[in-house]
Amino acid sequence: METVGLLPCAGKGTRLGMPFSKEMFPDVHNENYRPVIMYTIDAMKRAGIKHIIITVNPNKTDLLNYLGNGKQFGIDLTVCIHPEAKSLPQSLNEAYHIIKDKKVVFAMPDTVIEPRDFLKKALEAHNKNHNSDVTLGCFKTDNPTSVSVVEFDGELITNVIEKPKETNLEYMWGMMVWNPVFSKILNEFCLTIKHREGAKELYLSDALFPLIEKNKVFSFIHENSSYRDLGTFKELNQWSKLIQAN
Repeated sequence: METVGLLPCAGKGTRLGMPFSKEMFPDVHNENYRPVIMYTIDAMKRAGIKHIIITVNPNKTDLLNYLGNGKQFGIDLTVCIHPEAKSLPQSLNEAYHIIKDKKVVFAMPDTVIEPRDFLKKALEAHNKNHNSDVTLGCFKTDNPTSVSVVEFDGELITNVIEKPKETNLEYMWGMMVWNPVFSKILNEFCLTIKHREGAKELYLSDALFPLIEKNKVFSFIHENSSYRDLGTFKELNQWSKLIQAN
């Protein structure tokens, strides 16, 4: 079975309001121009992934022009146009016709995660666990009320909670590896478009529950790691200062 990388780039980046795609924000740690999306692309390459799929809205011509066909980065790149920026599950599902019979490694294109081989380690753990249909890469978080946090029973995931108002949970999930069974579930989930009560958008975690109930979702905890979501100017500013301090 082929393993592919999946990067959702269909969002409008409204939190930042920049005149260019947020994935194209420059890596301030590099002497030459290099956009932040390359952190995730490089991590996929380290995991041995040669075929990467991005879902993108057609207005992100700067991103499309930069990535091209991927050959200059040593990858095969497939682009799926997501005409209208909606939810994360719908963006990922735009690639269903390509990923439905493949193993998928998913991570966000505007994150900086250490260690750099985090996807390689999670993929290896997933491949060794024959009971797992989905593996969630988990990271310790200092801000659990703003992320998707997880409950464990050993390595087994027993619950995923989106942005809880209060919680004692310490770990969030920040990347995924899944088998074709989840691609099918995700596709059916997006076709039904059943919002969680009180929610304004579809959550990817909600699509996991059929497999959580079957004990088919496992965790891989990234110890001694850092997860930075560069989705706001505050986070970009903190990251910039951190890099410059090094």
